[in-house]
Amino acid sequence: MNKKMGLASVVLAAAMPLASMAEPGTIYVSGQFGKTSYDLGSSSPNVDDEDNGYSMGIGVRMGPNVSVEGGYVDLGEVSGSNDSVETGGAFAGLGLFIPLQPGFELTGRVGLIAWDRDTKISIGGVSSSESEDGTDLYYGIGAAFQVSRELHLTVGFDRYDIDDTDVDMLSLGAKFYFAL
Repeated sequence: MNKKMGLASVVLAAAMPLASMAEPGTIYVSGQFGKTSYDLGSSSPNVDDEDNGYSMGIGVRMGPNVSVEGGYVDLGEVSGSNDSVETGGAFAGLGLFIPLQPGFELTGRVGLIAWDRDTKISIGGVSSSESEDGTDLYYGIGAAFQVSRELHLTVGFDRYDIDDTDVDMLSLGAKFYFAL
């Protein structure tokens, strides 16, 4: 968890100088909640490979079509009969925007996630746990609907490549734009 908070702090510190270059109303905070699904290859009937996940972040829109963003994502937990795996991490990347009409735009995301995966195994009353971490690619697509100047509702599909395991998240969320 300390690694995640450390990376999130670095992302925020890096965003502050960028924020001074942005125009008023181009800084946003975001939050999404959704369904996660792990691609575990051959699924056993005893494996639950879906859960709920969430993400929260901050971004600086550098123009009408691109932003720099970062934050934290929790990809939920998958479990089998004797084990469970929980994954989350800090992310940093670019947001892309394609306005289609006033109040509606297509969105895209691409960047890196510094992930942490905790595995717990329990067999015959004996328990063990292991933690792994790494940095991998994420990307996604979506849409944003402008409710007001400050509030945009979002829908998105993101894929996180966690140590050769694809984790997908289908989410609903919101972005709140504000001026410093």
